[in-house]
Amino acid sequence: MLRRLTVLGAGAAAALMLALPATAGHGKKPGPTKANPSAHAVCMQAVAQSNQTFHQQQVAAQKAFHDQRKAEKKAFKAQQKAARQAFHLAHPNPTDAELKAFHAQQKAAAKAFHTQRAAALAAFHAQQAAAVKAFHTQQKAAKKAC
Repeated sequence: MLRRLTVLGAGAAAALMLALPATAGHGKKPGPTKANPSAHAVCMQAVAQSNQTFHQQQVAAQKAFHDQRKAEKKAFKAQQKAARQAFHLAHPNPTDAELKAFHAQQKAAAKAFHTQRAAALAAFHAQQAAAVKAFHTQQKAAKKAC
């Protein structure tokens, strides 16, 4: 009986010795490998990236145009104010004719300024629209090439 227990114990010990290296960790198991993206996927990513870049350029151009218009308006108002102050210094007691002439001049300058601003805005919008149209045509061709 002792002999059986010894053989059984030795057999169990041998089985554990053989199983121990199999249960020991081999480090991290390799995760799923990333497959290289297809050429079509890479091409479509490039198209999407160029779309995003174009949009950012359009937004930046619009901001720059708005900032320029704001600076022009500020400069025009300062010019009008300086002209008004100079007129009042030059004519401490202006006649009605002088006042009418000065106001007509100021009004004409303001009208010209606003007309010029409207033309610049229309030109900017036309330029933006043309750029968008050209870009969309280019994007269609690029997508077709993918």
